[in-house]
Amino acid sequence: MHVIVLAAGCGSRLGALGDCTPKWLLDVGGRTLADRQLEAVGRAGDAVASVRVVVGHAARAIECALDERPEEVGVVANPEFATLNNWWSLLRGLRAVPEEGPVVVLNADLLADPEHLAEFLEQAATGSADALLAVDLVKDLTDESMKVALADDESLTQIGKIGIDDPVGEYVGVLMARGEALRRLRAVLEGFVGRPDAADEWYEGAVGRTAASGTPWHVWPMPPGGWVEIDDDADLQAAQSLTTA
Repeated sequence: MHVIVLAAGCGSRLGALGDCTPKWLLDVGGRTLADRQLEAVGRAGDAVASVRVVVGHAARAIECALDERPEEVGVVANPEFATLNNWWSLLRGLRAVPEEGPVVVLNADLLADPEHLAEFLEQAATGSADALLAVDLVKDLTDESMKVALADDESLTQIGKIGIDDPVGEYVGVLMARGEALRRLRAVLEGFVGRPDAADEWYEGAVGRTAASGTPWHVWPMPPGGWVEIDDDADLQAAQSLTTA
């Protein structure tokens, strides 16, 4: 597998902390999110062929941090991080890996138990699904939740923050795609290029478009209560509480 970490964004809702520190390098419970995610990747062993981090805001800080780590982690630059949404980061990452994949995508602002992420990587490597989403099926949903709706066969029908009929859970920020599913996802992302009206698209919206056209995205149930997406100070406090509980 080829792992792509999306770490180009600016944590504007974290105030001064986000101005100088990329979210991937936030210290939570004495360890950075990067350290926790890369531990999970390390647990997957030979199943992972490469790791790349897409950088933009405070890119130099990430590059310096990686220089001090033993793992070989590539860097993909996203100079347009301030003007194009996360779909462009993902597309730049995908352009750097084999077209067939498999590819695992990690959102850099995800705090999760490395053991749980490693379990997802194992399922991605050994399972039969060509497209897999980590979803918390238990957590209470809010306006900020990236909600998912499923068909009777438990494949994805919708994903987004609004307009989702009968959501069953929240997308955690980890996915895997390979083969035809990956080609379709990349084709949707390539279709956004050069379109001013697509600047604010989310890669999750591209996932939803592929699902609507017949790509079977399957759900991997994320163990509940063990993850936080860090967007603001309240999320950071929740993450700190989680790691010290």
